[in-house]
Amino acid sequence: MVYRNFLLIALTALLFSSCGGAQKHDEHEHEGHSHEQAEHATEEVSHFTLYADSLEFYIVGSPIISGKEVELAAHITSLKNFKPFKVDTLMLSVNAGGKFYSFTATETGTTGIYRFDLLFEVNGKAEALLNVVVDGVKRSYSLGQFTIYQSEPDWEGAHEHSHMANTIKFTKEQSWAVDFTTVSVIPQPIGQVIHTTGRILPAQSDELVLVAGISGVVNFSGKSILPGTKIGKSDVLLSISSKGMVDDNFTLRYAEAKNRYELAKSVYNRQQALAVEQVISAAELERAKSEYEVAYTAYKALENGYNTDGQHIISPANAEVLKVFVSNGDYVSAGQPLVKLSKLSMCQVQCHVQPRFLNYLNTIYDANIRLNSLDKLVNLKSLGGTIVSVGKTVSTENHLIPVTLELPEVAEMPMGDVVEVYLLCKPNSNSLSVPTRAILEEQGNHFVMVQVTPETFMKREVKLGVSDGERVEVVSGLQPGDRVVSRGAVYVKMAQSSGALDAHSGHVH
Repeated sequence: MVYRNFLLIALTALLFSSCGGAQKHDEHEHEGHSHEQAEHATEEVSHFTLYADSLEFYIVGSPIISGKEVELAAHITSLKNFKPFKVDTLMLSVNAGGKFYSFTATETGTTGIYRFDLLFEVNGKAEALLNVVVDGVKRSYSLGQFTIYQSEPDWEGAHEHSHMANTIKFTKEQSWAVDFTTVSVIPQPIGQVIHTTGRILPAQSDELVLVAGISGVVNFSGKSILPGTKIGKSDVLLSISSKGMVDDNFTLRYAEAKNRYELAKSVYNRQQALAVEQVISAAELERAKSEYEVAYTAYKALENGYNTDGQHIISPANAEVLKVFVSNGDYVSAGQPLVKLSKLSMCQVQCHVQPRFLNYLNTIYDANIRLNSLDKLVNLKSLGGTIVSVGKTVSTENHLIPVTLELPEVAEMPMGDVVEVYLLCKPNSNSLSVPTRAILEEQGNHFVMVQVTPETFMKREVKLGVSDGERVEVVSGLQPGDRVVSRGAVYVKMAQSSGALDAHSGHVH
């Protein structure tokens, strides 16, 4: 019984305590709400965003209230590398109801961030002008119209429903610290793209096959000649010796050719002197000249690469060895292939496309080539390349249509490598497109990070069209003038996923 009375007394006290506590909580909750409203009026808001002369100006700070000193932070970003940019002087000129104000920014100690301290005695609409001095040159930019509010409640009422939901905060300091860029979405020409693969091969005009000028035995007396070996112009690759051979002795043939040449030269010189004195006819002189030229050609053909051991096979250009057809000690006949070379100046990309693209083949004007080993995209025309052939038929061996591209040799494109090829067809209209790096994929759906302000972003789903490897068409989800994150979208996504980033982390005022 005592135990039950104790429980009853304890339960009554608990209920009383709960009622009193609930009333106190309500008071604190009300007080807390008032405190939140007070802070709401002093939170950071985006005031001005301007893109001009390859610079981004973003000015953010407290609401601008008449009679209250306001602190604004100006962030200046170079659009060339999206890193902070330093200026000589930064000034803000304001025309508020016919009254003019001028404020000079001070440095904060952080490159790219400047501080304005504003104070207005008037309220209403005002016009702002930004004056910037860079390397001694002054430029002025209109920031447009803004409002100076009479009081904090006026600002709160005007912005009661202005906050956008589901936005992601990613400060300028955070974006400056990573590989990050944004780009404005504008209509651009983009046509049909034929995506295929290709193989890199030496250009036919670049291939050389060195053949034996005489019959004899192959001798690799110098460095090893193997596929992939780089050789210079006039380098000796191998020699062919016919010593000891009865049927085709090169030394004997060379001596005979030299003797015939010297004899024909002597006769021709003597005939020229006699022709001057009109001792011989013009026909005899012409015959002597013809015999001399034949003997000279035969002699020079054997003299090229000749030495006492036989004939040297010499590279006619800087090249790379593609294939060696003979081995040391092999016997070769005159005219037999010895070594295949590539001059390393041009290469070809041979690819094949499906017959369903036949109607587009005559509209191909350019191509993008992705080097898979480097994840690098190169453009055919930018490298000085051309489309050398586009087939129209298929064969029984290959049911695809051949397309061949030719371009200058690129060090990152090894012969025989397989690459991705985007054949670009002439566009007939403009479409919205974004860099491929701007696209995020989640469970088969595609998204981009759209910039609301330079520090606020929103994830938006998009529907994609064709891609040329560098850009991808956006069929729906974006409007002209939208600005999206083109590099570093994953960092913004991480900021959203973490949910732990301070909305004003990194700001310096």
